Amino acid sequence: MTANAQHERQTVDVLVDLERGAAAGALAGFAASAVMNGFQYMVTPLLRPSSAGGPPATEQAADRVALLISGARLDDADRKPAGTAVHYVVGTLTGALYGSLAEARPGVARWKGMAFGLACATLVDQLAVPLTGLARPPWRYTLRTHLYGYISHVVFGVVTEAIRKRLRERPSEREARTSTTLDDVSVPLLLGLTSGQRTFTAPTAVTIAAASSGLGLEGTPLRLLSSPWAGALMSAAAVGEYVIDKRPGVPPRISPPGLTGRLLSGALSGAAAARPGKAWFAAGVGAAGALVGSYVSYRIRMKLAEAFGRDKPVAFAEDALAVLGSAAVASYAAMRQKQREAAPLAQAA
Repeated sequence: MTANAQHERQTVDVLVDLERGAAAGALAGFAASAVMNGFQYMVTPLLRPSSAGGPPATEQAADRVALLISGARLDDADRKPAGTAVHYVVGTLTGALYGSLAEARPGVARWKGMAFGLACATLVDQLAVPLTGLARPPWRYTLRTHLYGYISHVVFGVVTEAIRKRLRERPSEREARTSTTLDDVSVPLLLGLTSGQRTFTAPTAVTIAAASSGLGLEGTPLRLLSSPWAGALMSAAAVGEYVIDKRPGVPPRISPPGLTGRLLSGALSGAAAARPGKAWFAAGVGAAGALVGSYVSYRIRMKLAEAFGRDKPVAFAEDALAVLGSAAVASYAAMRQKQREAAPLAQAA
């Protein structure tokens, strides 16, 4: 193996680890946000934190987003669920950042995640939230309120690290070859969830990845997806879908024709991004993800459009989420394929 090839493989290995860490951290952060909510519910009667006379920062943040998007504030009935959504989004994104940092700098995971929790409480609660005007200055709150915040974030940090560490346990080489790994499930599932939002976005990302970086489709029934023409056709179809989606009178995605197309999209994308020998399994997982994604994304979009009073801003946000999500997963699948192709060369060297 040449020096350039070895350097390229090391770069790919680092990028794959960072993406895996971010994914594991995001899932851990989401779960830890739920645990944190439950913990706060139990200890609130004991510590009795003060709100300094205002609504929670999460509800204020959701209200600002609604005002920015629709020009109107949230109704009272929508404030609490919107604030909860902000809580989970922030927890998930924070967990993703932490997961990536833990791959590059394992020291951030010290004290079994307690250091991460303390950092979140200080940087977010004590600094960022007051500076953005979502809360009053720290000295306006009681000591019990600060204790409540720090303990809650320590719980968040410890749970996030425990789940992240479990998800990042590396199986042996033999186990990875013979068993179903987390990648075998998560990659097609995420592509399927994206297909539930937009029919052609995930296939577009997969065909572009196959044509540029390669997904190991040569010699398989899906080899046509490696053609640049396939990527161009899929891209045109995706753009057309983005335009049509904003027009009134379009049948809902959960109608039989729309749902069928999304199921096929999830199956195709999952199979194309799968490692050798797992295409049929990945196709099934991708189709299942598309089914779930169709119904869940439809309900969320309807609810958000009702809360904001406008559908188009929600639709554009959904477009961006589908594009960024499918591109990230497809690029990860391409880098994993590069790893598999480089493994025999490394062993021979």
